[in-house]
Amino acid sequence: MNQLLQAALGYARLGFRIFPCAPRQKVPLTSHGVKDATTDERTITEWWTAKPDANIAVACGAISGIHVCDIDVDEKKSGWESLSNAGIVMPDTIMQRTPTGGAHLFYQTDDPPANKNSFLPGIDIRSTGYYVVLAPSIHPNGGVYAWEPGHAPGELEASLWPSSLRPIKVPIRAPESIQGDLERPNIHQDDTIRRASAYLAMCDPAVQGLGGHDKLLWAAVCMTHGFRLPDEETFRLLASEFNPRCSPPWELDQKKDLNDFRRKVAEARKLVPKFAEGWLLDDGLDNSLPSMSSNQAMALIENSYKGNKAYRELTKPRAVEPEAESKDYSSNLEWQFLTQPTGLLGRICSWLNKTAIREQPMLSLGSSLSFCGVLFGRKIKDEWGLRTNLYCMGVGESSCGKNHSLSQLRCLCDRACCTDLLGGDDFASDAAIESRLERFPATLFLLDEIGHLMQHAKYGGNKYLAKVVPLLMKLYSSAGGIYLGREYAEEDKQRTIAQPCCCIWGTTTPVGFLSGLSSSDVENGWLSRCLVFPANERPVKNRSIVDREPPSNMVEAVAEWFFRKISLDKEINAEAGISDFLVQRFGNNSKVPPEQIVIPTANEANEIFRAFDLKSESSAKEFPEAKNLWFKAEENARKIALIVAASEDSSSPVITVSVADYSCRLVEFLLRDFCVVAKDGISDNLLEQKKLKILAIIRHCGVNGCAKNTLTRKTQMFNKTERDACLQDLHDAGLIYVEIAGKGLIMWTEENFAKRTGGSVAP
Repeated sequence: MNQLLQAALGYARLGFRIFPCAPRQKVPLTSHGVKDATTDERTITEWWTAKPDANIAVACGAISGIHVCDIDVDEKKSGWESLSNAGIVMPDTIMQRTPTGGAHLFYQTDDPPANKNSFLPGIDIRSTGYYVVLAPSIHPNGGVYAWEPGHAPGELEASLWPSSLRPIKVPIRAPESIQGDLERPNIHQDDTIRRASAYLAMCDPAVQGLGGHDKLLWAAVCMTHGFRLPDEETFRLLASEFNPRCSPPWELDQKKDLNDFRRKVAEARKLVPKFAEGWLLDDGLDNSLPSMSSNQAMALIENSYKGNKAYRELTKPRAVEPEAESKDYSSNLEWQFLTQPTGLLGRICSWLNKTAIREQPMLSLGSSLSFCGVLFGRKIKDEWGLRTNLYCMGVGESSCGKNHSLSQLRCLCDRACCTDLLGGDDFASDAAIESRLERFPATLFLLDEIGHLMQHAKYGGNKYLAKVVPLLMKLYSSAGGIYLGREYAEEDKQRTIAQPCCCIWGTTTPVGFLSGLSSSDVENGWLSRCLVFPANERPVKNRSIVDREPPSNMVEAVAEWFFRKISLDKEINAEAGISDFLVQRFGNNSKVPPEQIVIPTANEANEIFRAFDLKSESSAKEFPEAKNLWFKAEENARKIALIVAASEDSSSPVITVSVADYSCRLVEFLLRDFCVVAKDGISDNLLEQKKLKILAIIRHCGVNGCAKNTLTRKTQMFNKTERDACLQDLHDAGLIYVEIAGKGLIMWTEENFAKRTGGSVAP
């Protein structure tokens, strides 16, 4: 039995709930991280038999009976000095030395302390929902965790949690009374709620660790006493308008948080402010407020209270949430060139852009390529036998306009009488996709939130959805031949599809997209079969749209391609013999694909593709984590070239130098952008995935940093404990840096913090 397994079993016998982390790391190896912690010796033995060199982690809190004071030491701070400067003497207790010069002090208590980062500089508190690594695990720096002699578990009993490591509770103090007995105007209830809402927008949000509960209590005081609102109206306003700004917000779908939130309203009602009831109603505003914007209303409130001591106390400056660095491609000359293709493809792109409330040229291009891919599907091919089937995804934040193409392409198909090209807007199973393609071998699936679909397919436990990605990969490779479905006992149940042309245009958010991916998607070739089109972030709205109908000449061109029958002399068809074979297999029916136009590639164009292939091999070395994507780059470029060539000339299409150049440049642009976005964002471990998603969000905010409430809004699929645990691990690993700015927390990735500080080391 190895040393780590022996130690793990020993801890379990002491009642410590443990689980494995990656060797020399603090990253959990189990699907649910700390939630998988156990004392079951059989499970523990299985874990360390499968991974003998795994580090050992213990779940803190009542579940293991231990609560940890984590003392950190680095170049900028020392927890030991912080304790000394604060005059805190730590009770003798179970103690583990960490390889960085710090320590873990283990205590017991019936009143668990709240988790807190930086209770003092270099002092973190680890309790319920958190974990620490135990000896003899190996730190990422190569050092070994070790118990202080005579202070290991079983050698010494854990002391009680010291009161000096609990935050001092400061009682809430109401501002001084407004002098004078002001006459209160009789304001209609609707106006009162509007005023209360505008005032609430100026109140400091609750930030965990920075008097968050007192902030909520005081906001409730303002509503119940300042605006004389009933308790239920106070709760509604606080829940809908104040809570979303908090960091983290109370999870009101959880009974504990809901009761806590309601208690604050009840407490506020019992408080007796030192000033007249309804003092916030006398704001000098007239009855024109309902027609004003919220900004105007807040400005009037501010002006009416300037110089008033009570107002200054109530509206201390809030922490300004930094804006993320906008991912704006519009000034990129390459982006401008790529988003203006020629021919029918370009006309569809232009129409989608002109009819969009928020113009997204790159998403218009991706959706148009998918549409033209299925429109030309089973009717054209190149000299290599490649077809036009494409899997394209548009990735953009919510409300950026990414769903516009979905509705407009459905409209175009309806006007051109080619709705048979469109499949359902969701996948129920792999069999459903097979059934659709058996009836309509050329099908375009327009999918909203494809990231969630992929995530459920991988981790949702649905055995039918789990087979979707393998099926799509097989269909992609079968476009030029015959797809044979699964064998069944009944002979007539097997589905056979000749030259299926399955195309996809799916939209999703960046977090949703990455949540549905794992490193296996890169290795097994699924991602290499996809093209990811990035969106601009919330472009300016176009408010002058009058007509969204597709132009008649474009509708006619689409209909002409859809109803077109290809008939060629078999002697010039590179694969003439396949039709005879298919007739023998299927009979002379609709399952037999028509002849295809073989689109030639000019010699100079072939040279461009060959040069691009060599360049892609170099890029694979530059982005080794995405090497398989670059190995497929030439094939994807040739598929796009087929579509562009047929789009430019429907009668005698040729892949020219300009077509090849455009296609290669587009694929390179998309792959490079994807490699940057997905860098360090793909993992097979679910908890690790969540950390990587959080890291991606913080990285995306750039040098301005990411406010904690911004992160909370964008990771509402995580619960509060998971989010805080992930942030702590990222911070411990030195992957993010955190500062207190005003009343909130701001976070940076390592590279963005270096840019912000001019390359200096973060604290």
